[in-house]
Amino acid sequence: MKLINKTLESYFAQIICSNTLRLVRHKLSEFIRVSSRKNHQATFYFDLDDPYSTLMLPVVIEMEQVFKVSFQVVVVEPRNPEFFPEIESRERYSLIDANYLAQAWGLEFPNLIPNQKRLKPEALRLLLMDRSTTAEWLQMAVKVSDAYWHGEFPVLHKLITRGEALDPFDVASKLRENTEQLYKAGYFQGSSIHYRGEWYWSLDRLYLLRDRLHKLSAQTKKAGFYPDWGLVRVPCRPKDPVDMYFSFRSPYSYIAIARMVEHKSRYGVDRITFKPILPMVTRGLAVPRVKKLNILKDAARIAHFEEIPFGRVYDPIGDGVSACMAIFYHSDKKDYLDVVFQLMTDIWSNGQDVSSESYITSICSNFKIDKTKVLNSIKSKDYVTNIDKNLKEMTRLGLWGVPSFSKGKLTAWGQDRMPLIFERAFH
Repeated sequence: MKLINKTLESYFAQIICSNTLRLVRHKLSEFIRVSSRKNHQATFYFDLDDPYSTLMLPVVIEMEQVFKVSFQVVVVEPRNPEFFPEIESRERYSLIDANYLAQAWGLEFPNLIPNQKRLKPEALRLLLMDRSTTAEWLQMAVKVSDAYWHGEFPVLHKLITRGEALDPFDVASKLRENTEQLYKAGYFQGSSIHYRGEWYWSLDRLYLLRDRLHKLSAQTKKAGFYPDWGLVRVPCRPKDPVDMYFSFRSPYSYIAIARMVEHKSRYGVDRITFKPILPMVTRGLAVPRVKKLNILKDAARIAHFEEIPFGRVYDPIGDGVSACMAIFYHSDKKDYLDVVFQLMTDIWSNGQDVSSESYITSICSNFKIDKTKVLNSIKSKDYVTNIDKNLKEMTRLGLWGVPSFSKGKLTAWGQDRMPLIFERAFH
């Protein structure tokens, strides 16, 4: 029964990840839009306490000017602990990461953030107030957000005294209603844009939205905002080694590993220490189905955009993860990258059961790994000490998810920060 369930899950994942079906949905959506004579319309879910939302404001303003798209803005506050089990670590990290993003995108974000929470009631009153146009709201939001993150109460007070704010008794209910709208739409976090069936989170996914709009001939002039990681000041030296924390069950880890294989010389792979950790669910951190599906679809479109094979997935949870750990720790260090890439390719693209003895026999033969030691390791789980150590290290660095990277005093989460780690910090 377990094998049947995993096989069915694999077929379902293949459908979810199909780029052909995704493009068909795009064409159908566009046909419906044109037939109903509607303009290009997107929804931006703004979260005051999320620095990524603040960084998106000027870019959204620019997108309305560059593309034939109009935005509706919804102010939300999604803080469901089911979706963010490590929310405190995530919020601390986001303040650091926002600074790197601001530098790369040529935007502004305060280096030292005062206790701005006391300004939140006033800021929300201004942001939740209906405006006559989205352009008016965006201009107001830039002022409010800037004052909020810089702790400038007089600015907010001045705007409120003009009578441009929502009644304070209506703030909580309006915010709750908006956040529920986000959840009902099928997503779980703010700083996101929803455009005709797809979600684009933060600045990191805008390239996918821009690409989609460009293909629809919705671009009217050249866009100005693009990241340049060479502008970022980094707290490390080019020769500092890199620690990479990853999980065999993470599709984003697979994408990161695939990039490393493609750019071995540029990424200085010989200076990377690979440190696997257990999947979140194995560590007692359940991932809700809606989040799991969104992650899978997001990873699939990134992989397809970068021409990385992806889609025939066989979930390695349980025995598969144990097999991966045992194979990894009994392989030669010089082969770590190639071994991890092979395991992840077979999990995320070839749909293979990496826990089967036939598979273990095959990969051990290909990489000259002692199969007997691997099988004994799977039974004894002698690799647990290493992966526990890796997790503790990652947690001490203020990181919680994978893939994550550490280089000198520079820490980064997600495959989206590989340019920061490997292109900026290496040169």
